[in-house]
Amino acid sequence: MGQTLVEKIVSRQVGRPVFAGEKIDRLPITKLFFNDVIGPPAINGFVENFTDLLEKYGTPSRVFDPKRLFFLPDHSVPAYSVPVAEGIDLMEEFSKQCGCKAYKEGDGIEHVVLMEDGQIVPWDIVLGTDSHTDTNGAMGALAFGVGTTDGFYAMATGHIYDFVVPETFKFELVGELPKGVYSKDIILHIIGKVGADGCARRVAEFTGPGLKTLSMDARTTICNMAVEMSARTGIMAYDETLAAYLQGRAQWPVEPIASDADAKYANVMTIDLSTLEPCVAFPHKPANVTTVSRVPEMIAESQKNPTPDFCAVESDLITDAFLGACTNGRYEDLVAGADVLKGRKVHPNVNLIVIPASRKVYERAMDEGILQVFIKAGANVESSNCGPCFGSHMGVLSKNARMISSSNRNYKGRMGSANAKIFLASPATVVASAIEGKIADPRKYLA
Repeated sequence: MGQTLVEKIVSRQVGRPVFAGEKIDRLPITKLFFNDVIGPPAINGFVENFTDLLEKYGTPSRVFDPKRLFFLPDHSVPAYSVPVAEGIDLMEEFSKQCGCKAYKEGDGIEHVVLMEDGQIVPWDIVLGTDSHTDTNGAMGALAFGVGTTDGFYAMATGHIYDFVVPETFKFELVGELPKGVYSKDIILHIIGKVGADGCARRVAEFTGPGLKTLSMDARTTICNMAVEMSARTGIMAYDETLAAYLQGRAQWPVEPIASDADAKYANVMTIDLSTLEPCVAFPHKPANVTTVSRVPEMIAESQKNPTPDFCAVESDLITDAFLGACTNGRYEDLVAGADVLKGRKVHPNVNLIVIPASRKVYERAMDEGILQVFIKAGANVESSNCGPCFGSHMGVLSKNARMISSSNRNYKGRMGSANAKIFLASPATVVASAIEGKIADPRKYLA
């Protein structure tokens, strides 16, 4: 019987064929990374739980493999408090002691930087202490988030324990996107169709001829939001686009990987990209999706049948807009936003925040004049970080705020006040809305 991508990857690591539903007691991993939220407590957990234990058996206290372990301060940088600053200091010092890589504040968001640097390759099993580690599935890797305890155990042993091989939900993309429609619209459309729990405990595998029309930046956006339909992770096969991306970049051997033609899937859905429109997710759930042309109808529905996850929305007016995050802060996202904004101004009632996802993206956008477009239009451009996305700093929302964001979540209180309302959309839709001061269709601004 044929195997899916996840079955193949796990089989290689355990040295025997495995299939969905099998429990693996000790699954070896190939890459592990920590951010500044989970990194410091994980380091403390590692020291407290493994130093004496390893020394008892005559083994020095050390991480499983320094070359495969990374620390990336990204969530709360530049540090906005003494505890955050001390946590980053701890990660830097620990990295020096164990010989692993620690990135600097401002280098970028974990789910962007490691791929940029060629650290993630096909066949990898990647653990990261953030739920959007699934972004790395665009590299042909099995990648998922873990918490503090699993993180420091993996730091010591190089394993994840009691892993059940998940089933796979196949999403076959066909056709090609119309102008003004982007990969964010693809994944919002899918989440809106299957629902917030529509891919629960399964791997979302994205494939089909339509995928071949999408760039690596676009693919990472899709995999990034797989968890918003409760998927274990998202994943894509190796192809010519990924091969070109890894050429001259990969720090590890690259081997092709694809699911077998006779692989067994739990479910299959076909999405015709040519039929899609710009999408918007209403608060307070990424699955509350409608097209931009049907926003008035969605507003009416929210007022008629509100729920805790689908709150009443009074109008399409916005006060804030955010272009950035691990979902949509890459180079092509900034280009899409600048294409809409060039020669125009941000609405006087809107605060537009723009945050490139990495230092490399920032530098390229600056060199090519893209950042100047945002600055001259009245946007606030900040250094690479996650701050606004999870409501820590650099754009925390007030109780009266109505934000349209290119990030991945719009849960109640996600970006600040629990009374704020957050809409999700593509970078182009975010910027078009920032121009008009209300949720807007970006296609009217594209020649």
